[in-house]
Amino acid sequence: MKNSEVTVSLENVSKIFNKKNWVIKKINLKINKGEGLAIIGPNQSGKSVLGRLIASQIKQSGGIIQYNFNNENVMANIGFQFRQTTWPEGFLVKEVFNLYKHINDIQDKEWIDDLVEVFGIDLRWEKTLTSCNTSWLQLFSIALAIINRPRLVVLDEVSSSIGLDFKIKILKFLKEYKEKYEASFVVISPDDSTFELLCERVIVLDNGFIISDDHITDWKKNLTFEKYSLNIMDAISQQEIKVKPDPLFKPILKKFEENRKLFKEQYDYFLEKNIGNEHESNIVYIRNINYHLNELESVLVSLLSTAINRRNIEEVLLHTKMAIKIFKRTRKKVTKLDIKVKYKKSALAFFKKTEKFFNFLEEDLYNSFKSNKYIVYATELTAQLSKKELEQLSSLKKKYIQEEIKSMKLESKWVKKQQRLEKKQKIKRG
Repeated sequence: MKNSEVTVSLENVSKIFNKKNWVIKKINLKINKGEGLAIIGPNQSGKSVLGRLIASQIKQSGGIIQYNFNNENVMANIGFQFRQTTWPEGFLVKEVFNLYKHINDIQDKEWIDDLVEVFGIDLRWEKTLTSCNTSWLQLFSIALAIINRPRLVVLDEVSSSIGLDFKIKILKFLKEYKEKYEASFVVISPDDSTFELLCERVIVLDNGFIISDDHITDWKKNLTFEKYSLNIMDAISQQEIKVKPDPLFKPILKKFEENRKLFKEQYDYFLEKNIGNEHESNIVYIRNINYHLNELESVLVSLLSTAINRRNIEEVLLHTKMAIKIFKRTRKKVTKLDIKVKYKKSALAFFKKTEKFFNFLEEDLYNSFKSNKYIVYATELTAQLSKKELEQLSSLKKKYIQEEIKSMKLESKWVKKQQRLEKKQKIKRG
């Protein structure tokens, strides 16, 4: 029976780098106590970034990440395996290990002895870190990640180049740890043996979206992790799996299409009434309005299955702005036309009957995409909220995130303080 107690939950979480690169897009995810979760996907799909977000190593650009730990100190309950395997010259294995032990105030000798023996730290105790091979350093970083017995462990690399016997020994140790402490594990791109011993659930990322979320209990008989991974990667490359539609854009597109339908009826009726005058300058402008609306609709439809980036936001803004601009300019010109111009009356009727649509484009659609906060925080529910309500919601979430960041900074200061004390004590002993 699965434990239903949630260790960490992600609600509508996004991550943007350099204000334009949307790597993680509105992720909703819950990881239960004692659960082992694998994250797989193509290169550049956002796997490592999602792992770092879950481990609270980087802050999200939008959304909420909540942890359910008995101890309020979030960072003390999270173990994150750094992929970095380069260390400064002169640092001994024992110095770094002891530093982590003292920082975390670990008094349990039996636990420390187990780590030292299982991870082969005792065999390298007097060696410098720079003299150790990269594959072992990756495993050493796992030992450092779990030294404080965290309730949430995020592994970004379990070396496949190390000896199988040694590796299985470590994985079995981690499995026993997971079961004993009901720790939640998140493993990025695991191999078969790592998945088999630590995971019972797998999510697939593509272009920053979760496109699949499966428990192995739901798999068909004889389906292995290797077969599952190969099948799903092939399906992604063949574009047989479409990205799960972003719920934000369903109501936006629906509202656009409802309004656009009324515009199209009036547009088609106007052209039909003015057959033979297609090349009149003002009618050409009206046709240009329709061109920009076609392009706008195409971009909005693509947003159902494509991660947002600065380029497609700018395309929405461009085509919306151009359609509104041409509408206003052409209506002004038509109003000034001589009454004898054949199409003036039908053109004025067209502008009057489609004015509501352009008010929607200007006041609703354009402002929605112009506001980055709206794009980051909105959901299917909040897409229907007023601008004032959205600002209030955004403010509340921002406050929550700031509190989380504050606690992370305090934790970082504490760690640095401990490191300074250790350094002073080391100098005194020397």
